[in-house]
Amino acid sequence: MPRFGLLVVVERCQGCNGCVVGCKNWHADEAGEPGRIKLIDTTTGTFPDVERWLFPLICMQCRYPACVAVCRFDACVADERGRIVINRDRCVGCGLCVLACPYGARAMRTDGKAGDGCDFCLDRVNEGNPPYCVATCPTGALIFGDLNDPDSEISRAIRRRKARPLFPVYRTRPRVFYTRALKVEKLIPRAT
Repeated sequence: MPRFGLLVVVERCQGCNGCVVGCKNWHADEAGEPGRIKLIDTTTGTFPDVERWLFPLICMQCRYPACVAVCRFDACVADERGRIVINRDRCVGCGLCVLACPYGARAMRTDGKAGDGCDFCLDRVNEGNPPYCVATCPTGALIFGDLNDPDSEISRAIRRRKARPLFPVYRTRPRVFYTRALKVEKLIPRAT
C-alpha cells in the first residue's frame, strides 16, 4: 500500500499563493477562512545582508499525530492509509487539535465549529490525481508521491536534496519533508 508524502522544495517557492488559492478553491472554502495551507513569508538579517524566505506550511500528516491523540470525539482520525482527516459532522469545535499540533499547521474554521487541516486532497488522490496544491504550483516547489517506493520522484528528490521532516524532536514522524529544514524550523512563528 502506498504511503503518500509531500516534499517542499523551499528554494523553488516564489510566494505566488497558487497552492493556497488552489486549495481553497478545490475545497470550496469561503472567503476569509484561514485555509489549509499557510504561506510563511519572512525576512531575516539586517541590511545589506537580508534574506527573504517563502514556503508553505501544511498539516504534516504525521504517523503519530498529536491532533488525533487529543480528539475526544473521533473527529480527527487517521484513515486506512494513515492520512489525517477531520469529520466535520463529529467535530465540536473544541480546538484541541489546533493546540496540540506542534507545527501550528491546524486552524479553526471562522465559524468556530470545526478544526481544519490538509488531508492531501483525499478525494483527488483516490482518483489518481495529485493534491491540488501540487497541481497548481507553477515552480514545482511541491512534489507528491509514494514514500514507500524508493524509485518514486519524491523519494529520489528527498535523497538528492537531503530533505527531512521539520522538528524530529517532536517524534510525530511527519510525511511532509522540507529542503533547508534547519533554516525553516527557525522561521516558523509557532516553533520554540
